[in-house]
Amino acid sequence: MTTHGRITRRSLLAAGGLGALAALTGCSSSSAGSPTKVRLTHGPISVPKIRGELDRTLKAQGVTVEWIGPFPNHAPTLQAVATGTADFSFGGSSTPADQAILSGADLVYVAWAVSNPRTTAILARPGSGIEKVADLAGRTVAVNKAGLGEFLLVAALEKYKVPREQVKVLYMNPPEASAAFASGKIDAWSIWQGFREIAEVNYGAKPIFIEGEELDRQIDFRTYLVRREYAEKHPDLIRKVIKAYQADTEWQNANYRKAIELGNAVSKYPPAVIDKIVSHAVKEKLSFIDDEGIRQLQYGADWLTERGILTGKINIADHAVKL
Repeated sequence: MTTHGRITRRSLLAAGGLGALAALTGCSSSSAGSPTKVRLTHGPISVPKIRGELDRTLKAQGVTVEWIGPFPNHAPTLQAVATGTADFSFGGSSTPADQAILSGADLVYVAWAVSNPRTTAILARPGSGIEKVADLAGRTVAVNKAGLGEFLLVAALEKYKVPREQVKVLYMNPPEASAAFASGKIDAWSIWQGFREIAEVNYGAKPIFIEGEELDRQIDFRTYLVRREYAEKHPDLIRKVIKAYQADTEWQNANYRKAIELGNAVSKYPPAVIDKIVSHAVKEKLSFIDDEGIRQLQYGADWLTERGILTGKINIADHAVKL
């Protein structure tokens, strides 16, 4: 709750972008060179930002938070970090993070999270005649490119032996895909929690493939990345930020409905959508990058590379910093 903070795992994000960021400069520093400000990216719905406890925790340690955004998904936050207009990606999908690194961004993983249950799903429009994955042949499916949505569609087609070339794939960011799904311009949509429940409640969408029920292990993970030089210069600051995110994640796990309701001050979702999100009771464990994290991320990256979702092979250990 991609996303991750985010109101839900995998985020409930609306349109945003980098345009307003061009004029931003680097973080301010004390006379000793230790940062006194950290720039964290976020989507329109962010429990840590709304709740304010993360800001207060870091302020007590002499660090001011500047929130940069909102962003529609993980990929543009990675660009913001890579270009120096932000310091941390916002805890999103590892798939676009791998691709950003393969495309030349000098980013490193500093934290990762596992989710249970994994609720990302492929949704079919009501009346579309799509009842199972095999029915996607000849139909139009929206996914986010080189992200969680594309990964799940590829996994579903592989499991049920549907040739990928028989499915028309449209690459769309979630807000764009939501509008297309609502208007009937697409037949199906591979999407994560938040947008999934909106489509189910508002449009009568039916899940035909749910990640946690269909796949034996997690391939895509919630992740935080920073620039390599930032990790080298400011390890203590990174530890403070990740520990603050860990505390916020634990609070959300223990107060799931309250977390969703906090985000609803922005989202204004109908009660039925909130109830459906809460019913999944997703829990997350956020950890600093460690040997297990590198192993899990490497397995996922290899899986994605073998299936052509990533453009090349990546060695995660070369792009991970253990703090």
